[in-house]
Amino acid sequence: MFRTEGSEPVKGSMLALTIEAILDFAGPRTGHFRMIECEISSHDAYGTPRDLFIAFFGVIAGTLREILGADWSPEMEAAWGKLLEEIKGVVASSEPS
Repeated sequence: MFRTEGSEPVKGSMLALTIEAILDFAGPRTGHFRMIECEISSHDAYGTPRDLFIAFFGVIAGTLREILGADWSPEMEAAWGKLLEEIKGVVASSEPS
C-alpha cells in the first residue's frame, strides 16, 4: 500500500514506526501512538484519502491473521477489531475544519 516512490529502507522504516505506534496505541499509550495523529495530517498533505490511511492498519491485521493461520484466535480478532475502530475514531476526530 506504500506509494511507489521511496526506497525499501524508507518503506521498512514507515512500517516499523507504524507497528511501534500500534503497539503503544493498544498498550500503555506512552507517546508513540501520537504518531498516528501526526501521520494523519502529513498524509492529508500528500493527498492520501483517509479511508486508505485507515485501511493500511487493516492490511497489517490481515497479514498477521494470514501468517498466524490457525493460531489466530477469536480474542485476537476481537482485539484487532476494537483497535481498528479506535483508530477510525482518531482519524474522524482529527478531520480538518
